[in-house]
Amino acid sequence: MELVIDKNEFQNIIKKAISATEKKSALPILSNFLLEAKDDKLTIQGTDLEVHVSISVFAKIEQEGQACVNAKRLSDIARVLPSNEVHIKLEDSTLKIKSGKTKYSLPVAPSEDFPTMYPFPEENAFIISGDHLQKAISKTSYAASKEEGRYALQGVLFRSTNDEIDVVATDGHRLALYTIDKRGSGDVNMLIPQKALNELKKLLSGIEDVEVASTEQYAFFRTKEWILMSRLLEGAFPDYTQVIPKEFSIEIKLDKKEFLDAVKRVSAVVEGDIKPLKITLTTGKMELRAFSSESGEATDELPVEYEGEEFAISFNAKYIIEAVEVIDGDEVLLRFTNPNAQTLILPANEEKYKAIIMPMDI
Repeated sequence: MELVIDKNEFQNIIKKAISATEKKSALPILSNFLLEAKDDKLTIQGTDLEVHVSISVFAKIEQEGQACVNAKRLSDIARVLPSNEVHIKLEDSTLKIKSGKTKYSLPVAPSEDFPTMYPFPEENAFIISGDHLQKAISKTSYAASKEEGRYALQGVLFRSTNDEIDVVATDGHRLALYTIDKRGSGDVNMLIPQKALNELKKLLSGIEDVEVASTEQYAFFRTKEWILMSRLLEGAFPDYTQVIPKEFSIEIKLDKKEFLDAVKRVSAVVEGDIKPLKITLTTGKMELRAFSSESGEATDELPVEYEGEEFAISFNAKYIIEAVEVIDGDEVLLRFTNPNAQTLILPANEEKYKAIIMPMDI
């Protein structure tokens, strides 16, 4: 193997692949990158057996071949290379790296020991927008469960519905849904772990089309530059379609920033992850009240278009903040059914994103 590559390209590809590797593992091979020089490309693979990433970049290939080398060591070297041109060559059992007058010699591991990435399942693939995939991850993953015991709820569900993909996360107290248009006849019903989604966010530029497919055990995401394969989570994901209210009795439109700022102001009086917040609607106004027997009390008011009987409902303020912060538009809708039922939060100008929050007793 022998090649010449631009330093910035080399640094970028390593930066994207490094977090897929396993730094402390019973299998030492997982702390390595697999480098392959072929067809005017350098391809770097990294895996921890749960997530497997393969990223390619243009390089001048003088001799095709493979090398398996410690990922952290290569990453540390790439960051400090002095020259824009990087020469990489495999000689016997040593990977030689030269940049300017700086030279490195690294030991290599047997390439055949590196785990194999399974073939992309072409037969059930479809295409989605990279921009929408990026938004779907950002706008849903916050609602996934952080509790270790709720294994299935720690992931994010990708589920086909006709010409769309529903991307859904829930922890049992709240739910976030983002809908992506798809092109192609392939179907998926896959539960993807958070680590894989974090890796996807690093790979996505927001402008590319992404091919998506799955097998019984793995999810695949592919572009011209990279492939990500992720082991699927097992377990039963709740029927999210039953949670979304189809009818509501009250709809309030609010300026996103004004509402978000007011919720943050009053909830600042309460410490911890659980921040009880009471919302009361009366003619022409919304009152927000947060209180704690230990910390004190805070109230604020917002003008709203509301006429009717007094309506009061309570939530964890943290859930409201996280649901509203990811909305892109300037206005947000709150749809209430009754004080004991889930509330729907959505942007005023588009229907791709929905958030559901269950009320709490305070």
